[in-house]
Amino acid sequence: MQQRQSLAAIGQRYTDIVWAAGLFEGEGCIYVPSNRPNGCCLQLEMSDLDVIEKYAKIVESDLVRPRKTLNKTQKKQTWILAITKRSEVLRILKMFLPHFGKRRAEKAIEAINHLNEIIN
Repeated sequence: MQQRQSLAAIGQRYTDIVWAAGLFEGEGCIYVPSNRPNGCCLQLEMSDLDVIEKYAKIVESDLVRPRKTLNKTQKKQTWILAITKRSEVLRILKMFLPHFGKRRAEKAIEAINHLNEIIN
């Protein structure tokens, strides 16, 4: 019985990772901040707080914050999760990489290589 529950938990974790990778591929971005050229940022911004909170739980982050300023074309409050800690960026990219399409996988590999060059 306990083994079945463990297998179910592993299956759910895998499903959650695939869901989060798909969400990030469609709505997220990978970039090197101009004020941190030796770093890298994974950012996801959206107006659905429940969805970004689910994503944050899956990637094990509690950094969700509201966008402070709304521009004239923006009618809804949006929420941002930006991860810049090198070890976390690497962990998440490696977790998502097998589930990315070609373009996003290339960008992820570029970011991983950039961070590995800085570390070594």
